[in-house]
Amino acid sequence: MKIAILSGGNITSKEWLYRRLKGTHRIICVDGGSRYASLLGIVPYMIVGDLDSIDPNDLDYFSRQGVIIKKYAPEKDDTDTALALNEALAQKPSEIMVLGASGTRLDHTLANIHLLRNAAESGVPVSLVDEYNEISIVMPGESRFIDGNPGDLFSLLPLTTEVWGVNVRGARWPLEDAIFTVGNPYGISNRLAGTRASVSIKSGILLLIRTHEHMR
Repeated sequence: MKIAILSGGNITSKEWLYRRLKGTHRIICVDGGSRYASLLGIVPYMIVGDLDSIDPNDLDYFSRQGVIIKKYAPEKDDTDTALALNEALAQKPSEIMVLGASGTRLDHTLANIHLLRNAAESGVPVSLVDEYNEISIVMPGESRFIDGNPGDLFSLLPLTTEVWGVNVRGARWPLEDAIFTVGNPYGISNRLAGTRASVSIKSGILLLIRTHEHMR
């Protein structure tokens, strides 16, 4: 089961969002992210958050449609997106895609990127997706494949102080047993040499960022 989480960040293309949501089995809205479901005429499975930014008319409509509403107090330790991610993980999905998790609030964007670490430790693939980027995690002992066209961009950044044993194959700039450290971002702007590249690491946690120059 694939779950999509609609957060309240910037999404400018209704057509792009509709395409990305195709094939998902359940949609969980994060508070004001419900406006995107309303815009597309989609009834989500659940709405989560302190409900301080949801349109009251949307809340009333979705409530009448039987949507599960989980309201939390504004004074809480977790962000609304973190609460939604926990709800999604509790349903034992095969994959989670978080949309609208980036925007003008850099602190929220970074917080959402850090949420990927907790999700990765649960063993469920989770990605943050916007109109230009896909962000996911590479954990030790796994091989991640990047499929696309020759020249497609991807970047690698350490999420821990150090990442050891970084192997990148099928890229314009391959790596063998490399070490990534915070403050030395030399994994930026690599490109696919063919139609598939692979990334693996031995220790640490690595961010994989795919940049889609023509994603829209």
